Formats: sequence, C-alpha cells, structure tokens
Amino acid sequence: MSIPNSRRIVSGVALLAAALVFAASSAQATVIDLTTLNAEGTSNGAIFQQGDFSSAGTGFIDPFLRVQNNGTEQGFNTSHTPPPLDDKAGNFTRDVLFSEFMTTAVTIGGTNYFRLGLDIDQSNPTTLSLVTLQIYTAPTGGLATLSDLTSQGTLRYQMAPTDSVLLDASLSSGSGSGDMFLYVPVSAFAGTLSTVFVYLYCLFGDEAHPSNSGPEEWSLVVNPIPEASTFFPIVGLFAAVFSTQFIRRRQQQRISK
Repeated sequence: MSIPNSRRIVSGVALLAAALVFAASSAQATVIDLTTLNAEGTSNGAIFQQGDFSSAGTGFIDPFLRVQNNGTEQGFNTSHTPPPLDDKAGNFTRDVLFSEFMTTAVTIGGTNYFRLGLDIDQSNPTTLSLVTLQIYTAPTGGLATLSDLTSQGTLRYQMAPTDSVLLDASLSSGSGSGDMFLYVPVSAFAGTLSTVFVYLYCLFGDEAHPSNSGPEEWSLVVNPIPEASTFFPIVGLFAAVFSTQFIRRRQQQRISK
C-alpha cells in the first residue's frame, strides 16, 4: 500500500525535527576540556590553552578584571564606581585601552593573536566552567551596566554560545600563577583605534562546575618590547610608556594574593 502524500510530508517533518533536536543537543555538549596539562581547544577562531604564567616566561602580567561570587559569577572590566555585576572592586578591575591590548600581540602558525591570561581561584572541587566570553570595543570608558556595554559597544569576539571551557585550578602552582592563556585573533579588531576601550565580559559557573572560592582574574599578558614591536610598530612606544606601570601592578598583585 502506498503512503498518502500528506502522511509522507508529516513523516518528513518529524524526521527533520528529530534531526534538529539531535544536532542541538550535540552542539550543547561542546566542552573545551583544559583539565590536563597543556591541553588546548578552539572556539570561533580563538585558542584556549591550559598554562601557568609563572613558568611560561611571558613577560608582564597586567590584571584588569576580577569577578567573584558563589555558584555563578559574571562581570566586565570597567573603572566605574561602584563596579557592576559580580566585579570585585580594586586596582585590578579597570578600563583598558586598545593601545594596551596591542602590547600582547603574538604570532602562532602565521596568525596574529592578542594574548590574555586567566587565573582562577577554586577550592574543593577545583574545577570551574567558563560559560560565556565576549569582547567588545567602545568609544568611552567607565561603562556602568551590561546594557550600556551591549548597546554602546561593538562585539569583536565571542566564544560560540554552544561552547564552554572546563578549567582546573589544581594544575597550576597556586593562586596568582595562572591557569589559562586565551589567544584572540587580531583580525577580529580590524580598524580599531588605539584610543578606544576594550571590554571583556565573562560568565563562570554552572550546576556541575560552580565557582566556590576567591576571585577569577583576567590579565593582559604583555610581551617584552622587541617582540611586541614586531607586530605593531607603534606598540614599542606604548610598551615603553606602560612598562613601569606593568611592573608596579604585578608587584601589587603578588602582595595582595
């Protein structure tokens, strides 16, 4: 017996719906697992790499955002007072100019990246999930709310919404030593002026891997002057201007940890 056309159409729609549900559920399970030494993965062109700042010989570590809460925590770097969301007030949550961002440029496999560092502070259990990551540029500093950021900023990079990153604080040599390097493609910032501001928004913690201890801290991983000036001729000038400031901030960080 032949199947009526109407039934064939219904069956086809049902199969398509089932396929879409399966594809969606599979996409939601994408995890960049950095719970082993030197593990790495990619999302939307950025590289996420397990790493310890203290042993990598990377130059200056310049903090610009700390977020802290139990369970889940979110925030973005700004010099606004009081700080928004779960930002932790202090010297290490602040505005960042694109001229500073430029001092982190490195080349990997022929592609230029900006290099950031993440230091997480977790007790038992020591794992933590990075759920959302977005980077914006905006003409003004000191933005006060997430609505200000999304309405006034230009989204330059975001981790794929179906991706997450699983981190393990026990792999590093302790708080302040770092847990992950993030390499964001320079091409995502094409046409950006050195005088605009860069904002990083992040969301940590899910049901399986919640935040449970001290602050999570993002930093610029700043190159020595010769390496930085290889990628942007103007960077050498910025590195010279800011180098004393970077050293002072790193010393303050070690004292405060």
